[in-house]
Amino acid sequence: MNIFGIRIAATTAIWLALAACAPQTEVVKLYDTAKGSRHYDRLLVIDVASNADARLQFEDLVAGELRRIGAGAVAGHTHTGPKTTLTQAEINDAARKAGADGILITHIASVTMASEREEGRTNVVAECRGGDLADYFLYDYEELKEPDSVRFAHTVVVVTNLYDAASGDRIWTIQSTCFEKASLEEALADEAGAIARQLRIDGLAG
Repeated sequence: MNIFGIRIAATTAIWLALAACAPQTEVVKLYDTAKGSRHYDRLLVIDVASNADARLQFEDLVAGELRRIGAGAVAGHTHTGPKTTLTQAEINDAARKAGADGILITHIASVTMASEREEGRTNVVAECRGGDLADYFLYDYEELKEPDSVRFAHTVVVVTNLYDAASGDRIWTIQSTCFEKASLEEALADEAGAIARQLRIDGLAG
């Protein structure tokens, strides 16, 4: 292997090591009556939220991740509208309209944000005015101050319940925690992916 190949291999190894150290989304199973005996072909995704935009965003994220793993899924707002308060009858009616055999209800239980300020570095730039280059006093010096930066870390906890559309029975519940993401959008996207993956792992969808 030539030197460039060695450098590429070393860089890849460092990147993989850093990725392995990054906080992962943690999933805890709280309830499961299916035990691999049930599979849902089409899920209606409902997010419980006090804000309509937040509800629509997370429903679309979860439904999109479910479709990505090969599961049938539809965001609830496409049948209920953007309202934030839904009755059980409205949810059941939306499930019928969507042709869903399962109802997935998510709730963002908590969002916490931490911040860390990093002071900008000061660099000194020297410019020669001419003359003997070894003469220190023939240089002009300028300090360039980089701006301070602020890093944010968002941690999001989501509780997700799966209900059988025909019987109304609760089938499955998980709590997923996404740690220390730079933005809330990134944390929610990871949460949606974790929910879809766990449904597939448990043989419930996908």
